[in-house]
Amino acid sequence: MKLYFIDDDEAPHIYHRLMAEESGISEDQIENFYEVDQAIAKLEGQINAQDLSQWPSYIFVDINMPYKSGYDFVKEVEALIPQELMPVIYFVSSTKNPSDIQKVEAIDIIKGFETKFLESEFFKSLDFQKN
Repeated sequence: MKLYFIDDDEAPHIYHRLMAEESGISEDQIENFYEVDQAIAKLEGQINAQDLSQWPSYIFVDINMPYKSGYDFVKEVEALIPQELMPVIYFVSSTKNPSDIQKVEAIDIIKGFETKFLESEFFKSLDFQKN
């Protein structure tokens, strides 16, 4: 099981790593990306190499980032990843904008919207067995 976090800010990476580890997820199961393109390149590389040993079970994406947003990530992932390999994706953001929340609800591959910052209880609630 692997968790990917995509966020342009260092603070959520540090906090989410601590909360995930507190819930029993080891540091080597967590990978951080600061730009959408970094995460897409990693996923694409794994697909091209046909090496899914480090394939993410869950991806947590910030909505508002410079260069490319969480929405850009979703568009690229939908074109790149076959449905049977699709990780569980959550948008994680500090936004309270109702239009963002409604937009997220309309995207089929997004499991849900969570407000920053995720607590250890959230990570404990994830179903690691199915992924």
